[in-house]
Formats: sequence, structure tokens, C-alpha cells
Amino acid sequence: GLNMDVKLRAQSLIEFGLPRNWIALVVERFAQGGITSLTSNELYMIVKRVCNILRTEASVIDVRGDCRVVGNLHGSIESLQAIFRTYGWPSDVCYVFLGDYLATIDDKIQTNVFVLLLIFKVVYPKHILLLRGASECEHCAADMGLLDLLTTSFTASLYREFKSVFKYLPLAARANGVHLMCNASLSLKRGNLLDLEQVVRPCTICHRDGIMRLLARQPSRLGDHTLQADPLEDFDEGETEDVCEAISFMKRSNMKICVRNEGIEQSLAGSAGYNVEGRQCNVISIASASNIRGQPCQGVVLAVHRNGASTLHPTNPKAAKPDVRLIMYCPNK
Repeated sequence: GLNMDVKLRAQSLIEFGLPRNWIALVVERFAQGGITSLTSNELYMIVKRVCNILRTEASVIDVRGDCRVVGNLHGSIESLQAIFRTYGWPSDVCYVFLGDYLATIDDKIQTNVFVLLLIFKVVYPKHILLLRGASECEHCAADMGLLDLLTTSFTASLYREFKSVFKYLPLAARANGVHLMCNASLSLKRGNLLDLEQVVRPCTICHRDGIMRLLARQPSRLGDHTLQADPLEDFDEGETEDVCEAISFMKRSNMKICVRNEGIEQSLAGSAGYNVEGRQCNVISIASASNIRGQPCQGVVLAVHRNGASTLHPTNPKAAKPDVRLIMYCPNK
């Protein structure tokens, strides 16, 4: 369940910032035992309101000023609480989440992180920005067990509302004209940021090539020659295809830094919480969980500053390694 300080602070802020009795009740119930402590009606109201908010957002969100970018949490609600306690409550700080909110531990789906973020999205719609990840797909979520959970504990019709949220989640975000933020499952092989902006939602994207096929079906403002990947000799030997695609996409979009989420295997293997690639160190992958399946890991949050600089900070400062904080890009230097 939620720690008491998060519960009480959420209630007090909600009561002052958004005086709706049902939200305070939702937080109270959720703090007691997570998603299964909510009623079907409460969960329906949360998901429905979030969907209405997402309808008003663009496919590519523009972020102005400072923000904090959060990678994979792998179902760790403790990591989410640590981030809010360390780097500021969503009433004061803008957070961009890179997707993959659902997780499975011991073949059991973990939904509390996603539901808590949906609650915060209702309360702080401008400061909680949720991007689409690989798990935010009606088919993938069902395979992970979300449909079974909703059918067993609530009602099967609720899954239709969750599917609507998945279909309306934005694809990417752009911060201060410098940083491109997206989930690693989003294919950057074709087109540029303008093409992503033109994607009409609601839409279902199930895997990497889904967005590429989606873009292929709509007219592009780019000539065929600009849609081709840059020659391999333009990249350093050893760079992966994903990194090459990201660098090419940024060139076509006039962006400087690409920030993506890092997968669970990399998080557990490297334990650094981040990976920096590219000749100019401009492709950054981050994971923000400080604990995965009972195994401790570093976990980082990327702070994007209004001057274009970006710095890495540990999810859990007490367990931080000496080199976890570094300036990734600063246009003024």
C-alpha cells in the first residue's frame, strides 16, 4: 500500500486544489490496499476523466521549462513515492513518464503504479504527462493479465475504458525544442517529429513496427530521399540499429537529445540505471525503478532544465553512485 505521508499529502493537496469529494475517497481507498480497494464506479470515474483529459492533448506534447523524466518503474510504487518525495510533488514539478506502466511479477500483473498515475493525472493534468509504452496496448495488457484482473475484481466493461486510455496516450514529448522523449518501443525509422504530430488518435500501436506502418499509410511532407536512414558510415562502429535510427530521426527533426526508457534486462544487468550512446552522447536510456523483483538497482531520473541542459539524478539518493549525476547537454557551454 501507499506510505502514510504520501496518502496524507495527496489528500490535503486534493482538498485544496481540486475540491471533489470522490477524489479524496479514491485516495483513501487506494492507500488502504491499491486497485482492489477501489469500487468499480470509482475506477470507472478515474479512467473516464483521464481519457477526457488525454483527448485534449496532442500526439506530441510540448513541454516548456523544467521537467523531470521518469523511465521504467517496473511496477515499483515505492520508487514512484521516492521520486515524488525527493524531486517534488506534482503540484510544483512537471513529470514526463515514458510508458510501460504495467508490469508482471511472478506472473501476476502489477497495476498500482498505473492507477496511481491516473489519479494524479486527474488532479494535476498539466504536471503529469503520460506517454505510451509497449504495455499500453489493448492486446499486450490483456496478455499481461489486465483483462482477467478487471473481470475478476470489477467488471469486464471496465477494460473498454482502459483501452480508450491506451489509444489516446500521446506518442512522444518535446522539451524546450531540444529533448525528444519517447518510449523505446516507438519506431524512429521513418519520418520526423512532424509526422508523429500528425498521427490521429485514438489508435492502437502494438509493437515497434506498428507506428512505422501507421506513418506509411499517411501522406508525408518529406521526400523519399529524406525518409531513408543515413549511411552507415555516418555512425560509429558498434552503434546499434536503434541508436542509428534515433540519431537520424533527431537530425530530420532538428532535435539534440533523445531520451528513452531502458528495459528491465538492461536495468538488472548494468544496475547503473542509465545508458548513454551515440557519438555525441545524445541518445539516453533510463530506468527509474530502485528495486526490480526484489533485486536492488540504481534507478535514475533525468532532469531537463529550461536552458537545455539535462542532468541525471538517482531515484534513491542514499544509494547513489558517485558518477550518477552528469551534464548530458548544455547549449550555453
